[in-house]
Amino acid sequence: LEKPPKPTLLMLFILQLTGFVIVLLLVAAVASITVNGTGPNREDALSYTTGMAIFVIVILNAGIAAWTEHKAGDALEALSKMTQASIFVVRDGREVKVDVPDVVRGDLVVLGTGDVVPADMRLIEAD
Repeated sequence: LEKPPKPTLLMLFILQLTGFVIVLLLVAAVASITVNGTGPNREDALSYTTGMAIFVIVILNAGIAAWTEHKAGDALEALSKMTQASIFVVRDGREVKVDVPDVVRGDLVVLGTGDVVPADMRLIEAD
């Protein structure tokens, strides 16, 4: 099976901004700026602070969440590389080490303690 491509940091950031609560906060920020921009104190820069503060906090939160998710994906990828990529099989009467995707019907898979079962198989003998 092929792995889907890893999402980029920008894509993760955009996905963070699509949550329901985040969209509500962005709408609230825009509404606050719009109301203050059409009110009697529209010349006062301090009247826009609430909307701008909401906007900055939402963007900062989305950036931190995207970065955290990106790093978690890197850690998960590192863990997947640690999994067993090869296994010992008996082929033609000899025990050989092969990559897991190269295991074919008729191979006798030799499993040891801690080995991952690489495919569907029938158990012949166990100690």
